[in-house]
Amino acid sequence: MMRLTIFSFFSSAMLLFACSNDPQDQENQESTSNVELTSEDSKFEDRMAQIDNNEKLSVLNSLAYNNNEGSREEARAYLDKNNNEVKIEEVFSDAKTGNYGQYIFYIDNGKRFATKAIYYDNQLEKPSFIERVSYYDKNGKVKFTKERLAEYEEDLPDAAFSVVKPKDLPIDRTLRILNQEGEFVTTFQGFAEGNNMKYLLVGENKPDGYASSLAVQYEEGDIRKLMKNERAMIGKPLEVTHNMMMDERGLKFQILMTVKIL
Repeated sequence: MMRLTIFSFFSSAMLLFACSNDPQDQENQESTSNVELTSEDSKFEDRMAQIDNNEKLSVLNSLAYNNNEGSREEARAYLDKNNNEVKIEEVFSDAKTGNYGQYIFYIDNGKRFATKAIYYDNQLEKPSFIERVSYYDKNGKVKFTKERLAEYEEDLPDAAFSVVKPKDLPIDRTLRILNQEGEFVTTFQGFAEGNNMKYLLVGENKPDGYASSLAVQYEEGDIRKLMKNERAMIGKPLEVTHNMMMDERGLKFQILMTVKIL
């Protein structure tokens, strides 16, 4: 069963991703003032910077997904030495809206203390790049949000922040990507070949669902079972682990490490 078009399959296989999640809806958020950081704000910024600059964090990559429309999704979690998540990122491109960018969640003891959305909003009357930062209290409620925007991406870092109405950035979809749940579940969707490699296709068992491709390095165990009964096994839930590799052109692609039929 081939759910991916030839173009979208090879885009997925080689991970030629733009940056699909619908970004936050633009409410009537009127700027109230330019932002001058208080000592409390600076503490949030310092904590975020410490995480961003920590080169000792280990990284857990999700599968990279796309669909036939051209939308793409992937996520990664950053773990400290005790395997605690301290930052989670989602990178998306939405073919329907034309929006793309990333969401960043800063975590402390399993809870968000800050979030950052940096994306291109094609739905605005004047499409622009937006950066929105929110700080959270200990109960997970947004206490402060600041935002800036620019018509061109290169101008965004130099734009001034303004205070806007508190805006939450939900993490649920990002966690579903990482955990292979919901619309990002890994059911068997068949095999494909290209670039002298065979790929296992996994994803939601829907014609228009998200899917991911993994290069097959061995043909034994459950992989062999899937190959011998490809048509009959379509839609079977799988448990897969993967790794990333880079070819001689510097392009990354996903390597299947293990697969188990559930």
